[in-house]
Amino acid sequence: MAALTLVAGGVLAGSPSAAAAQEETERQTAELIGQVVSASTGLPIEGARVILMGSGYGAITDVEGNFRVPQTWAGRDSIEVRFIGYEAGYTHIDLEPDQTTRVTLTLSSTVIRIADLTVEIRQTRRQRNVEGFLERMGRGFGTFFTPRDIINRNPRLPSDLLRGLPNVSVGRIEYGIAPVFLGEGARLNCPPALYLDGMYQAGMQFDDLPRDDLGAVEVYKREVETPMEFMRTGSTCGAIVVWTPSGAGFLDWAGDLPDPFE
Repeated sequence: MAALTLVAGGVLAGSPSAAAAQEETERQTAELIGQVVSASTGLPIEGARVILMGSGYGAITDVEGNFRVPQTWAGRDSIEVRFIGYEAGYTHIDLEPDQTTRVTLTLSSTVIRIADLTVEIRQTRRQRNVEGFLERMGRGFGTFFTPRDIINRNPRLPSDLLRGLPNVSVGRIEYGIAPVFLGEGARLNCPPALYLDGMYQAGMQFDDLPRDDLGAVEVYKREVETPMEFMRTGSTCGAIVVWTPSGAGFLDWAGDLPDPFE
């Protein structure tokens, strides 16, 4: 098992069942941010998957090894970290309500004997996200919001971005959140799966995300138009896929977008 170094705050008082009930009633949430580094070199690891086992929320590390889970349930949880070539790492964490917890996680390398060594140039996460976004947009399925679209629309809440779209229902705002449903006709009652930087966010709603996390958005209103990588087993609803800004230049996609988006 990998070694993990944790820098975090506080312990949630009370029994687990009582704490869970209180969290469900009061919607106590917390934010988790941190960095994943190599135990042997101390260098950041890009592309590692960080998953909170209890809530199902997660994130993928950027080129600096940094990650951010903008909202998860407060209280006791477990972190799993995985990356190819490294042993999976696990640790427990206590997340204070309405607080940001910072963690540093280290992964130990897995020793593998290889006959040949292949050197390849790795793309940055932003480049991969942009290329995947453009490739799916070119297929003609789904609804896509580029960074420029989001800036022009200037939504107050993420759900405001979807208001007025065919086969999309945005409900009344309560406690700062408007529920989003997809479907057709009388069956306009299907809650979409939410993906953040390619990671499925179990139980999270679109408006649980801060507006500033909207770098680019893909909306798939039906199962038949949803790409395989964004389909959930047993789910017949569509998906909302959010790509967060990964650097100062992320919102300047003008040079990356083909006509008519230039």
